[in-house]
Amino acid sequence: MLEILRSGSLLLDAAMGTTLLSQGLQGRAPAWNLSHADQVQAVHEAHVRAGAELVLTNTFVGATAEEARAALRLARASGARYVGGCLWAGLSGLGEQVAQLVQADSIWLEAATSARQALEALRAARAATSLPIVVTCALTAAPLDELRAAGAAAAGYACSPWPSDARGADVIKLAAEGLSALDWARKLPPARLRGGCCGTDERYLIALRATAR
Repeated sequence: MLEILRSGSLLLDAAMGTTLLSQGLQGRAPAWNLSHADQVQAVHEAHVRAGAELVLTNTFVGATAEEARAALRLARASGARYVGGCLWAGLSGLGEQVAQLVQADSIWLEAATSARQALEALRAARAATSLPIVVTCALTAAPLDELRAAGAAAAGYACSPWPSDARGADVIKLAAEGLSALDWARKLPPARLRGGCCGTDERYLIALRATAR
């Protein structure tokens, strides 16, 4: 997994949270790993059918131990080649959250809203696991080289705003921004690891597969 994240190419998944919201989610998305497991797994499976090789656990906002176990089980059951343990980079108690996801193939610290937050999250995660760690930032410009030097297997951009210059990013997984699947895929900057964030679904992945990395 480490070498793939460092130098390989993967099609990532699309959004989980906004898809569940469209299906009636109220409250915390990870709670649905227990109460609406079939719907969570169906989202993962739709992404895999669309070509996703790595899916992220439904744990972005932080999970209880039981929710984390269910998240890992549902992600594995999708048939994806790899599973990433997903957490917002700004969560408190991040080390404990990472420790609950050590059965994943990698840890994804998502949508950091400052360079400091990204680097602090990376340090906390590295203290909690030896798994490869990916860091994404919700910034127009992110400290990609600094993150890689600090131990990130890959670094890039997620969610919104879209980066002003994405050159050098290993990861690009951006929000739909009101764009159609085809327009979003055409506009998405190149990267080795690409997928979708808020507002995207399997249609966006299918469109992305038809575009050059």
